[in-house]
Amino acid sequence: MGSISSDDSLRVIDPPTLELRGTIGGVHDGVTCLSGFRDRLGLTAGRDGLLKCIDLRTKNTAFELSEEKKPAILSTACREHLIASGAELTNSQAAITVWDARAFKRSLLQYVESHSDDVTELCFHTSRPSILLSGSTDGLVNLYDTTVADEDDALIQVFNHGSSIAHAGFLSDHDVFALSHDEAFSIYESNRSDHVEAPIPAYALGDLRPQLQCEYVVDLVSSESTGTVLGAGSHSLHQLDVIPLHRGSEWGLDTANTLRLPSAHGEEVVRSLCFSRDGNTIFTAGEDGLIKAWRSSEDPTGTMKAEDLGSADIKRKKQKHSDRDERARFKPY
Repeated sequence: MGSISSDDSLRVIDPPTLELRGTIGGVHDGVTCLSGFRDRLGLTAGRDGLLKCIDLRTKNTAFELSEEKKPAILSTACREHLIASGAELTNSQAAITVWDARAFKRSLLQYVESHSDDVTELCFHTSRPSILLSGSTDGLVNLYDTTVADEDDALIQVFNHGSSIAHAGFLSDHDVFALSHDEAFSIYESNRSDHVEAPIPAYALGDLRPQLQCEYVVDLVSSESTGTVLGAGSHSLHQLDVIPLHRGSEWGLDTANTLRLPSAHGEEVVRSLCFSRDGNTIFTAGEDGLIKAWRSSEDPTGTMKAEDLGSADIKRKKQKHSDRDERARFKPY
C-alpha cells in the first residue's frame, strides 16, 4: 500500500501490519496524486508536470512520462495498458492526456477543449477500458471513447453537475456519480446512445452535510465483497461514518447500516479511505499524518461496530496550502 504526503514523499506500507517498508523522498516537486498500476506498481504525479511509475518493492522508477509544456497534473487513472492524466488549467487549456504504457515515448492522444478549468478526476470504465470519465472544477463530468483521436467525436456524453467536481466515477455499466467540493451528490444514467448532453440526474441528493449530519464527504469507494460505500466525516465530533450505497428500484444511502469509526482521526480531516483486497479491512488516511486500519464486528445486540486495528505514523510535515489545492492535493490509494 502506498501513501503520499505534503513533504513530497511516497511511503510504502505493509497492509496487514501497517509497518513502514520504505520511503521515497522528493518523489515530485509538489506531489498531487497516487494510483495503483498493475501489481506492485504505483503511478504518481505532481505539479512538476511529471508522471512516474514506481516499483513499490524496489523503490525504483520504472518509467517517467511528461508533455512538452509540463502543466501541473492533478489527476490520474490507469486501466490495463492505458494511463491518463488530467492537468491544471494552463494557457486556457485543461488537458487530458492518454498514454499507451506499451509505447510511452509519445502520448497516444490529448483532449484540450472539453473542460474550461482544472481536471480534478479521471476514471476508466470497469468493463469497457476504452471509456474514460473526467471531472473538472468547471462542474462538468465527461465520458470519452479513447479509441477516437478527434476530441469532438470522442466526447460521448456530458453531465453538468453545476458545481466544482471533487470526485466522480462509475457505479455500474451505465451509472455515474458526481460529488462536488460543496458536498453536492448526484447519480446520472449514461444514455445507451451516443452524444446526449446534460441528462437529468437519476438520483440527486444535493448537499449531503445536513442530511448525514456531517461536515465533509471523503469519497465513494467500492469492493467486490462490500459494494460501494460513502465516507462522511465530522472533525468537530471526531468521527467518520461509512454508509452503504445500494440500488433496489432506485439508488439510495442505507443510513440504517452506517458503520461509525469512533474517534477516526480526531479533529483532523480524513483525506482518503480504501478497502483491503478481501474487503474485510478499511484503511483511512488523515491530516494527522496517520494511516489507520479498521474492521467491523457485531456486538451482542447485533449492532455493527468498528474496531481500530492500529495505525501507521508517516510523520509528514504540515504545510499550508491554498484553498484551490486543499481538496485535490492528496489522494492515497
